[in-house]
Amino acid sequence: MAEELIRDPLWGEQRLSDPVLIAVLHSAPLQRLKGVHQAGASYLVRSGRDTTRYEHSLGVMLLIRRLGGGLEEQLAGLLHDVSHTAFSHVADYLFSCYDEDYHERHLRQVIERSDLPALLRSSGINLEQILAFDRWSLLEQPAPDLCADRVDYTLRDLWHAGYLQWLDVATFLQALRVREGRIVVAGLDAARWFVHQYVHLVTELFMHPVEMFADYQLARALRLALDGGLLREEELFLEDAELLARLRRAAHPEIERCLSLLQPGLEVREVAADQPFDVYARVKPRMVDPLVLLEDGSLVRCSALDAELAALQRTVLHKARRGSYLRLCR
Repeated sequence: MAEELIRDPLWGEQRLSDPVLIAVLHSAPLQRLKGVHQAGASYLVRSGRDTTRYEHSLGVMLLIRRLGGGLEEQLAGLLHDVSHTAFSHVADYLFSCYDEDYHERHLRQVIERSDLPALLRSSGINLEQILAFDRWSLLEQPAPDLCADRVDYTLRDLWHAGYLQWLDVATFLQALRVREGRIVVAGLDAARWFVHQYVHLVTELFMHPVEMFADYQLARALRLALDGGLLREEELFLEDAELLARLRRAAHPEIERCLSLLQPGLEVREVAADQPFDVYARVKPRMVDPLVLLEDGSLVRCSALDAELAALQRTVLHKARRGSYLRLCR
């Protein structure tokens, strides 16, 4: 198989030459992710929220390469989100998965039902080792550490939404280091910059009233379809557009009402708990607190070096745990 040149807006140009990496990239499960939006229903109601799971999965793999990760970890990066349903985390609203792990529960099943096991086996790759994600310290780390997954979705979502300049991303990339297999940041300024970007991601995108309301309405439409026998759970693993078309073909009045709200210009505001509201919504509490590599070689949490930033982190986490009361502006 010929080499493949990848041009990524965040991580630049990289040339892929390993046949198994290219084959996995072109496999049906990965290609499906081109039709799965990372931000759920948000792309239907807000501009700039059109990142796909394919772009993110490719980006995670490219970042792992940039940081020196081996072939198996790069493959794990490509496959880590392959089991996301259409509209990504809307499934977590649908099934009340507050840890947002519905896709993780189905990862093995999605992979084993595809051509990926045979493809990997023919290249001498052990699927079980790939799926042992706790081995891949660049790909995944428990919060609040940085990892390729967390760094890519943060910067990619903000990039698509128009909040970042390429020079800022490039400068941050130059500050990334790997120590004992973990991603750390050289210098407080770069670490502080990333925490502020993450806070912006959480407060202005993930917890934006319009985005939470849109995900809730789509989840409600899906629940009505499932409960009414109009949709099977396995159909959630289609692409966004196809699943949306099936909901519309159901010709169910309440489903149609939910979907009719998912239009650009949707207006929703957050209200106090003692005021009339239409939806109570809660997202997974998320925060980062990078390890900062100091000049003397020591590693210290960013929050330990910046008390004001630590207070901001606590405020955002508290708001996420509290949830939001949302009212449709009629």
